[in-house]
Amino acid sequence: MQQAVVTEQIVPEAWTLYFPDEEHSPDDRRAVLVQDLLPRFTSLTRWLADRLQPQQVTGRHRLSIGYEELQNVCSSFEFSAALDLQPVEALACLGAAAHQVLFSPQAQQLFPEGIEPLKIVVRLEGHPSSMRHIRQLKSSSIGKIVSVKGTIVRISAVKPLIQCMTFTCTRCGGEHQVRFPEGIYTPPTGCNLDGCRSKSFKPQKKSAQSLDWQKIRIQELSQADKEEAGRVPRTLEVELTRDLVDSCSAGDVVTVLGIIKVLSTDAEAGGKGSKGTAGKRSLFLLYLDAVSVVNQRGANQSCKDTTDQISQPVDHLPSHQATSFTLRDLHFIVKFSQEYKGQQLKQLVHALCPAIYGHELVKAGVVLALFGGVPKGNDDLASVPVRGDIHCLIVGDPGIGKSQLLKAASAAAPRGLYVCGPSSSSAGLTATVVRDPLSGAFALEAGALVLADRGVCCVDEFDKITAEHQALLGPLEQQEVCVAKAGLVASLPARTSLLAAANPAGGQYNRAKTLLQNLKMSAAMLSRFDIIFVLLDQPDQRRDERLSEHVMAMHSGQGDRVRRAHQGSLQTRPAVSLAALDSTAQQPSLEDSLKMYSDEAHDPLPTQLLQKYIAYARQYCHPVLSDDAKQVLKEYYCKLRQESLTLEGTPVTARQLESLIRMAEARARLELVQIVTAQHAQEVIDISSESRHDVQGAAAGASCLDFRVPGGSRAGSKQAHTSDSKA
Repeated sequence: MQQAVVTEQIVPEAWTLYFPDEEHSPDDRRAVLVQDLLPRFTSLTRWLADRLQPQQVTGRHRLSIGYEELQNVCSSFEFSAALDLQPVEALACLGAAAHQVLFSPQAQQLFPEGIEPLKIVVRLEGHPSSMRHIRQLKSSSIGKIVSVKGTIVRISAVKPLIQCMTFTCTRCGGEHQVRFPEGIYTPPTGCNLDGCRSKSFKPQKKSAQSLDWQKIRIQELSQADKEEAGRVPRTLEVELTRDLVDSCSAGDVVTVLGIIKVLSTDAEAGGKGSKGTAGKRSLFLLYLDAVSVVNQRGANQSCKDTTDQISQPVDHLPSHQATSFTLRDLHFIVKFSQEYKGQQLKQLVHALCPAIYGHELVKAGVVLALFGGVPKGNDDLASVPVRGDIHCLIVGDPGIGKSQLLKAASAAAPRGLYVCGPSSSSAGLTATVVRDPLSGAFALEAGALVLADRGVCCVDEFDKITAEHQALLGPLEQQEVCVAKAGLVASLPARTSLLAAANPAGGQYNRAKTLLQNLKMSAAMLSRFDIIFVLLDQPDQRRDERLSEHVMAMHSGQGDRVRRAHQGSLQTRPAVSLAALDSTAQQPSLEDSLKMYSDEAHDPLPTQLLQKYIAYARQYCHPVLSDDAKQVLKEYYCKLRQESLTLEGTPVTARQLESLIRMAEARARLELVQIVTAQHAQEVIDISSESRHDVQGAAAGASCLDFRVPGGSRAGSKQAHTSDSKA
């Protein structure tokens, strides 16, 4: 009884903060809900105080609560029902109950430094039952609470949104305080003080009360719904207020919990109409008023910070550090790493696009690019950041399967994006500034590299977009897109690995020319790639028979025939490559070791499991070089420097050494280890050596990666063509 009396005395004080335009009544449904939450929150005062984030500057305190956690500690059927029917009122009642408990005299000891009893803004997170695809949002969702997940493609500047303002009557001088619901400017229509009927008012701009406001646009994930393949991706406008502004940037993958609302467009879409309102339609746009924003980038960073010092095996990893993986996923990762210990690269190579015959070293390079190296210097402002993403270029004759390799890589990556070169522009690949049709303000719109941040961006027909190569030089090395247009100067993160495929300029690769002359590409762009593969289509009777059998088996759809063709293809030994010439007779080359299989047939790893394995390795494994690995890479780099001076080959710089380090880190990350061994470094050297020479056994010294043109002229110039014709 005493608790009820205290409640009746305190509720009106909190009521004026959360329901200023409503008169308090004990029988009101909102007051009843507050009364239901009060006894539950009274026993959870410490739990609420730990989740309260005081913000004296903004005039509001933030209370971040997980919905599932809230249901576990204090389950309330009334609150759950109110959240589904009237989410705005339910969140206000939750804030009022928390306000009354936290700012009571009994709870002041929880805040030794003192805290001002300001209004509490509840940020509810994690509501699984409200998760929807953007395409599922229809008129029936208006006023409901929903959760959507997508990629931010556009973000506007932060602006003040007026909530209320005082107006002065020009005749009698009376003051009227007017609230603007949803930020819509609605001045008073008339003065009713002392019989004054004036309709002229003057706003007092100094009395305006505003809050921070920002609008973003999210686009549904490309891999979220396979049924929607081939359709234009849906987008949704999201409004952020108060502490949610600037919580994300373009290209981030976010999960937004909010309330669906409508905004009138005042559009005239009736065609020919009569006078007045005839021919006009009341069209509205759906938008999401955000309650909370969960940024996947922040979650990954916090998870990385807690696992940087992990040295125990994968099976001893604490469960609280793997919240984004289910127990079934962790069980698969542990079993795979134990069953194929030391053979993970071979299994992953054959799991990547099994429909493509051969090209094991090329697939190995693509697999290393999917895992990536370890970025350095991002947290230290005094050091220069060094990228960890690996860029790979595949050059070859038409019909070899370069496009299928890129599509398989984008599907296997945890965050992959596939674009075609001829249908892309420099703005579509990087970023652009667009004007909002409703507000008229300029906003940043992210391109492919920004949307694929912390992932893989696959660009097909890369040789067809030579005009856009200049715009890609900075993002590929600096890992960010700098935009300076329409008065907006910003830097967007583009920490992505670029996998590109290109065809020779003449249709077929001319072995008498260098790679630069075959592609008609700038030397600066070619130097951005860590590894370049050249694939030639040359007749080979035995290999062609195996390839035709493999293709027929894939098209027949018979599992037994596919296995027999696959085992038969593994028995085909290719010609000895240049990398194998340097190896000992007892130890086979890396290409041969990737072809070796036991007599037992193994099905390739499914793409979903491959994606989980890559995501786990990128998130939890951050290997460092051992002393032996450093020595191996150092000797190989010095050897390349000496060869570049004696032979007219590839100019070797420190950029090649950094590429070797990134690939060695990716090779160790592939095995879920924290130390890069000498064997990892040697395998990376084998891949690099094979990529630097003609895979069909070109003469040593006729390097395919010669960025320089004889005579000092440009590739494609008149002098270069003249020298080629003479040759």
